[in-house]
Amino acid sequence: MYIQEKDLKLNRGYYIQRKYLPYEGKLMLAKRRIMEWYDYWDGQVYVSFSGGLDSTVLLALVRMTLGSEIPAVFCNTGLEFPEIIQFARSFQAYGAYEEIRPAMNFRQVILKEGYPLISKENASKIRKLRHGKLSPRYRNYLLNGDERGKFGMLPKKWQKYIYGPYDISEKCCLIMKEKPFNQYVKKTGRQPFVGVTQDESFRRAHQYAKTGCNVYDGRMIKSQPLGPWTKQDVLRFAYEHMGEKIIPEKGPAYEFSICPVYGEITKDAQGIYHLSGEQRTGCMFCGFGVTEEKEPNRFQRMQTAYPKQYEFCMKSTEEGGLGMRSVLEYLGVPYETWESVGQMCLEFDENNQAKAA
Repeated sequence: MYIQEKDLKLNRGYYIQRKYLPYEGKLMLAKRRIMEWYDYWDGQVYVSFSGGLDSTVLLALVRMTLGSEIPAVFCNTGLEFPEIIQFARSFQAYGAYEEIRPAMNFRQVILKEGYPLISKENASKIRKLRHGKLSPRYRNYLLNGDERGKFGMLPKKWQKYIYGPYDISEKCCLIMKEKPFNQYVKKTGRQPFVGVTQDESFRRAHQYAKTGCNVYDGRMIKSQPLGPWTKQDVLRFAYEHMGEKIIPEKGPAYEFSICPVYGEITKDAQGIYHLSGEQRTGCMFCGFGVTEEKEPNRFQRMQTAYPKQYEFCMKSTEEGGLGMRSVLEYLGVPYETWESVGQMCLEFDENNQAKAA
């Protein structure tokens, strides 16, 4: 499906203008959209809070604009970094906070639906091509593109995984995150603020151009006040407010910080902000994007920093683990550090042949 110019809420020129607004303009726009969302739903709103960088900045903006009675709702999937869970729960002391859980755990999801690998978009195409009842035309479109080009096709390099030994799927996010929040909305009647930014992915940027910040109808009703923000905008807000008191419109003040797993935020001579620790803190065991990561990748870092979680992740499913060792080997993704493997010590004989040390 193509998003066409006529379908966009923000036409290309206006979208680019908003994307390149000065930081101060984006900040003002975010606060305005927060207030509009609150007023439209008569205060029946909540913050979808992951404990990550984007949602921490979003929560601060919502608290500054509306007050601490707006609930921060954390979905504990069991896949978060231990520091993220601890950090998220610390907000219980500073205002309304709720914790929800999915009906299935990650191991159950991968055994039923398949592993989240490569990317969400490509995993969806692999699942459809492997298990879907597709028309010949749509199947050919996913495999080869059509007269408009190859924009929507599954890249050739991933097509060999359609019939591989492991199921690949994008369903994990739906089951473990979207469904619990949808159930929360049905139960409470509250509508969400979400910390989505426009440079997270090509798909999300175009989705924002289609909907704008506040989406009042359709399948996904939501407010995304950080929609036009870049990662640099988010880092700037965190850098400038680090250690400052966030004073809500109503409720207790708190000192702004980000989860320690990110390390420190620094600003270089060119004005670019950097994180010294983890760059992203999604689900620990997720395989989306790992094929494009430089070493040490997320699993190699996990081996060093979180050996207990790493052992469970790599253990075979028959032994009660997640089976990621064999999956990553199948993808050709390294999962061990050089230090863990150990350097091979060799001695050589007079014929320059290696012998056991």
